Amino acid sequence: MWTPSDFTILVVDDDAALLDATLELLKREGYNVLTAPTGRIAVNICRRHEIHLILLDYCLPDLACEEIVRQVRAFDLEVQILLHTGYIQAPPRQLLHALAIQGYHAKTDGPEKLLVWVDAVLKNYTEIRARRNLENSLAVMSLAMEARDLETAGHTQRVIYLAERLGRAMGITGKQLDALRQGGYLHDLGKLCVPDAILLKPHRLDSVERTIMEAHAERGYKLAQRIPGIPKEALSVIRYHHERWDGTGYPFGLSGNDIPLLARIFAVCDVYDALVSNRPYKETLSHEEAMASLQEQSGYHFEPAILETFIAIFMYAKPPLLEPQNLPLSDSMESLFVDSRQ
Repeated sequence: MWTPSDFTILVVDDDAALLDATLELLKREGYNVLTAPTGRIAVNICRRHEIHLILLDYCLPDLACEEIVRQVRAFDLEVQILLHTGYIQAPPRQLLHALAIQGYHAKTDGPEKLLVWVDAVLKNYTEIRARRNLENSLAVMSLAMEARDLETAGHTQRVIYLAERLGRAMGITGKQLDALRQGGYLHDLGKLCVPDAILLKPHRLDSVERTIMEAHAERGYKLAQRIPGIPKEALSVIRYHHERWDGTGYPFGLSGNDIPLLARIFAVCDVYDALVSNRPYKETLSHEEAMASLQEQSGYHFEPAILETFIAIFMYAKPPLLEPQNLPLSDSMESLFVDSRQ
């Protein structure tokens, strides 16, 4: 649980009286507070100190608001910014989003409302930071798991890239998109329980070995339950990503919409990457061959609507775009727009 003393707020305003009043208001609440009367001083303070929230006057004499934000964002993408404006008309919403500004507060709304929105922005910052720290930890865990089986190197990064693209196209956003990524990082966690003789076998598994291998989904789910902060939807990816639309998958033989949506999305991406990746026990398919193979499984392995969306996105993607060194890193730090007028 966070307290105001955990945060440092920078108040930027050329009105000395208002600057002092805001300083005292925030200090009474327990925040650490720094002040700056100009944009240039504000940018320099941000370079020297860890600032969690900038309460920024919309109009300053030396630098435009947009320029101040751009300079700060050049070296700090996480600091929260709340515009503090004396104008009745709100800043353009497009500007707020373009500069990743969390919102604005009209000075005429008074100190009580300012404190409400400062609290809301910092609470959101704390939640986002916690999710990012969790995701960074999961990414390290996935790299450690892949180090055990060099044949799968880069698999997790690739399928997360594919799943995030597909998820967005399917209307997945916010915390649900975070859960899709987080489940993706740990989707093979249960393979830690699979003996090397089976996991690294260079030939196809026999029926007994297959049963042991297939248990990794449920074992991974149970292991991931012990990790603090893992959302239920991420756990569903780990547990159900080997279920099939027609009910012939494992571990429970679920079918259709009984399979959680995120698991249905992730399954397509996981199978695609397996088809085009090198494995000693199977033939490697080209991008075009893999797409054709997926299409043959529409309505059987995969939900048709999800597969159609995947094909529409990636049918004409050149294979180099799917190489891990060319993939953009996922970023769970999505800005929250807070409008004090709502």
